[in-house]
Amino acid sequence: FDAAPDDRAARRVVIDQIASLTDAAARALHTRLTSRP
Repeated sequence: FDAAPDDRAARRVVIDQIASLTDAAARALHTRLTSRP
């Protein structure tokens, strides 16, 4: 993501990462990103 040369490439990195997640991994990532510290 940080090495992406432009916004389009950065979005593609995010989309590819999300697409590669299993259901369990997606739930775990969602919990990690939305839970309060």
